[in-house]
Amino acid sequence: MTDSDTSPSPQRPPSGDGPRPAVPEDPKGPHREARLPPLWRNRDYNLWWSGTAVSGLGTHVSALAFPLLILAVTGSAADAGIAATCEAAGRVAALLPAGVVADRHPRRALLAGASLVQSATMGGVFWAVAAGRPGLPLIAALALAQGVAAAAFAGAAAPIVRRIVPAPQLKAAYARVQARDFGAQLAGAPLGATLFTMARWAPFLADALSFGAVTLACLFVRTPLGPDTAGRTAVRPPLLRDLLTGLACIRSNPFLRYAMLWSAVTNMLLAGLGFMFIVTLRGHGAPPSTIGGAEALASACALGGALAAGQVVQRVSGHRIILIVSWMVAAGVGSLVLLASRPWLAALCLGASLVLVTPLNVVFTTGVMANVPDATTARVLTTMGTAAQSFAWLAPAASGALADAFGVDAPILAIAVGLALLAVANHAVPAVRRLGAGPEGSGEAAPDAPQGKER
Repeated sequence: MTDSDTSPSPQRPPSGDGPRPAVPEDPKGPHREARLPPLWRNRDYNLWWSGTAVSGLGTHVSALAFPLLILAVTGSAADAGIAATCEAAGRVAALLPAGVVADRHPRRALLAGASLVQSATMGGVFWAVAAGRPGLPLIAALALAQGVAAAAFAGAAAPIVRRIVPAPQLKAAYARVQARDFGAQLAGAPLGATLFTMARWAPFLADALSFGAVTLACLFVRTPLGPDTAGRTAVRPPLLRDLLTGLACIRSNPFLRYAMLWSAVTNMLLAGLGFMFIVTLRGHGAPPSTIGGAEALASACALGGALAAGQVVQRVSGHRIILIVSWMVAAGVGSLVLLASRPWLAALCLGASLVLVTPLNVVFTTGVMANVPDATTARVLTTMGTAAQSFAWLAPAASGALADAFGVDAPILAIAVGLALLAVANHAVPAVRRLGAGPEGSGEAAPDAPQGKER
């Protein structure tokens, strides 16, 4: 396998790959992007995107099948929740160590190894179901192992897009990643239900096989995936200090501090919204089939926005996207209270408010990447991911308690108020106000970006 990159990229290679001739400065500045080959001609990005798309589809297929399997075996919703909790616990617990490992050891090997472990765990679930022995302890243990392996993969995958895509095309690349995820989510649920109806083991076999696609993608990407070893000392810092490096980097940078807080609060509010959308429609008399259709409609709107995000982020400044979309989401969620008795209108309202969430995510993601050197990318992003996931689990329980105490509309209003406060903060925080002067390129250079030499 070669580590050379045949696709043009302004990213500097690791020092161990030898010097690259200096590229003269482009007098046209931002218009340099027009001379780059389009993303569809970037072999490594398309290989990576395709492999992770297949794997993501398999993950959403099995995510629907897991609770259906436990319900069919034990008839207990609590038991179904145990398996989901084990997977989430493994993922959250392993994220920080995964970031440290990904910044210390070859990421290509970590990605391939984590994918193979995930394939083996899903193969274990398939074997247990096909053999007629899908006991809860075994399924829970396999779900825990799956969560740990997923965290290991996420840590090693964090810097990959930035390494295989030229900087001016990062926004478009991240927009396509968001579209990939929405598409996998939209297609995975009905496919998982269909496969489970055909045979209970079928969704888990499909997921096990899907990890083969991302394993091959990891092996055949030609760009060096890091971490770069030039300039590193032979003596590694203590593990605890390495675990806290991501947090120290975030604390030292105003934009990263705000981005971590913003992502944690937003994830918590949107997790509560996803739960309460179902509860509110049901509380206003909507049958389950209508609720499922309404959720699919809202997801389709979000997918449409994700598909258009690449064009939006190239034409509108990042700061303007943040301000407009923040208020759109807050207003759309608040309007659900008025439309809850009309499920299809409620779904259209929710979908319209979420249609530009992908450009918002892309702006924050590229801003974060502009502030983080490759050597610490995995640790910083896994720290932010841990913060985001650590609070999201509180939302359904808190929303349910509010609904029981004050009615189903109260949590929706509380979520809308929370989103409105975030929108106000986006106006007030200097780090956000200075996020990019224009839409060109990747990385509207985020404020207070590290000034060290890129490896």
